[in-house]
Amino acid sequence: RRVPLAAAKLLGLYASFYRFVPALYILVAFVLLPALFLGLSAVWGASVGGGVALLIFILVVFVVFAFLWLVGWPVGSPLCYKVLSKDSREEGRKALEKADRE
Repeated sequence: RRVPLAAAKLLGLYASFYRFVPALYILVAFVLLPALFLGLSAVWGASVGGGVALLIFILVVFVVFAFLWLVGWPVGSPLCYKVLSKDSREEGRKALEKADRE
């Protein structure tokens, strides 16, 4: 239960700073990812070897992106703080808490 709530708060925080985030989320979650997995399914149906290779490629891309986003390269400079700094995150959280109290 904590993971989806934390993800929703983080998505809301990004949306409060960047107005395009909700539209991007809808595009990725409901168009791009289903199209990616539909394409993977089609490749898998045509060639099991090709499907396995494509699946491994997709997983490697995802793991590399997650590593760069959360840890960064060089280690210690995650991309998530280049998009929205720690100070901006804290300001957004304080503004949200203040709005919730009102």
